Amino acid sequence: MSEVTEPLVKTENFSVMGLRIRTSNAPGDADIQIPAIYSRFYKEDIPKQMETLRKFDPLFAVYFNYASDENGAYDFLLGYAVDPKRKLLPGMELVQVSPQNGRYFHIEPGAPEEVVPKFWAEIWNHPEIPKIRTYQMDWEEYSEAGIRVFLSTK
Repeated sequence: MSEVTEPLVKTENFSVMGLRIRTSNAPGDADIQIPAIYSRFYKEDIPKQMETLRKFDPLFAVYFNYASDENGAYDFLLGYAVDPKRKLLPGMELVQVSPQNGRYFHIEPGAPEEVVPKFWAEIWNHPEIPKIRTYQMDWEEYSEAGIRVFLSTK
C-alpha cells in the first residue's frame, strides 16, 4: 500500500447503537479495552438483543471524538446501524454518523484479531494517508463479504 488509489466518496447519514468506551492507542489502552468490548458484546449476546432493531447488517466499530490524531484519545463504539428514533437498549449508546468524505479500504481475509491491527499499523505508517486523514469518524464494517474500513479523508 504505497499510494492511495481508493476513490474519495461521500457517505450517507446513519446511526449506530452499541457499547461505547473512551480509549487511546497507548500501550495497555485500546489493545486491551477494544478486545474486552468485543468479548462483552458477544458474552451478553447483543447481536441477538438487537436483531429486530438493525437497519442493515454489518457490525460497525466506530472511532470518533478524536482528541487529535491516532496518538490522542478517542471514542470507540461497537454496534449495529439502527433507526435513530429507536429506544436505546439498557447500557447502550447511540452515535450519529453524519455525511462525510473519505475512502473505503478492504482488509485482506483472515482472523479479524490479526488482520485488523495489521491494517491499522499500515495506515499509521503509510507515507500519504496520515497527511489526508481528517479524524472525523472512521469505522470498520464486518459482514459476510469481509471487512472494510472507512477513513475520513480529504
